[in-house]
Amino acid sequence: MKKFLIFLLLGVLSFGCKNSSKRETELQPIVTVSILPQKYFIDRITNGKIAVNVMVPEGSDPHTYEPSAKQMQDLSNSDAYFRMGYIEFELAWISKFEALNPKMKIVDLSKNAILIKPDDSHEDHHDHGQHDHHLGIDPHIWSSPLEVSKMCTILFENLIEIYPQYKDEFTANHQLFNKEIDSLDLYIKESFQNLESKKFMIYHSALAYFARDYNLEQLAVEADGKEPTPIDIKNIIELAQKENIKVIFVQKQFNTHNAEVLAKEINGRVVQIDPLGYDWIEITKLITNEIALIYSAK
Repeated sequence: MKKFLIFLLLGVLSFGCKNSSKRETELQPIVTVSILPQKYFIDRITNGKIAVNVMVPEGSDPHTYEPSAKQMQDLSNSDAYFRMGYIEFELAWISKFEALNPKMKIVDLSKNAILIKPDDSHEDHHDHGQHDHHLGIDPHIWSSPLEVSKMCTILFENLIEIYPQYKDEFTANHQLFNKEIDSLDLYIKESFQNLESKKFMIYHSALAYFARDYNLEQLAVEADGKEPTPIDIKNIIELAQKENIKVIFVQKQFNTHNAEVLAKEINGRVVQIDPLGYDWIEITKLITNEIALIYSAK
């Protein structure tokens, strides 16, 4: 009988703890973002004090993804939506999000960015993948640490406005993260300072801001978001051979088959990168290291 009562008491306590944990989760403030790197930025500033609902989950393509019922429910409870600015997903869904949660604050993280527009591209170098987006503006702003620093300032200012009770903690976290971004910027500059070549090839134009801010040249295979024609492929192969390019970068979310065919033609290899992954600092370092490795191997 004693054992039975002890087990019963433990069961009641366990049930109570689970319910308490569930209530705490339900009461936790929540904001919504478009992609995983934004969640990383907010997590670094808030240290988990704020739940983050990511609309385009890991492995999904932001050009075509449609949100789930759970994501829409979390959106309806969100205090703010931090949009990246020009991602196709946002442009297609933002009016629906506003209608679902009219009280939700909508913040555009691209408002202070130096945007890459069609006039900034170099058609003669196949750097025209950036034309496949709304108004011709390249949306991949988060690839640049310099632009991310601006984004995080916008995030910080809005988060302490919405949650003033966390101002001191968020301020300290933001300052620390800013120092890490500065260190990353220095790491990239040091990695690239003695390189002879400044060109790299990528299937989908995802690193234009990174290339611009570190004096590199991105050679994008895709044109206007479409697969290259046979003539395009011939020109790309000739360009790669001329520039002695042996690596083609492909985003994790894209099929690698066509890139592998191209790589075989230039006697090169395919390297998968994940600009949409969560751990933004480590991912940016990996991309830096891969590019530096290409150059140093020449």
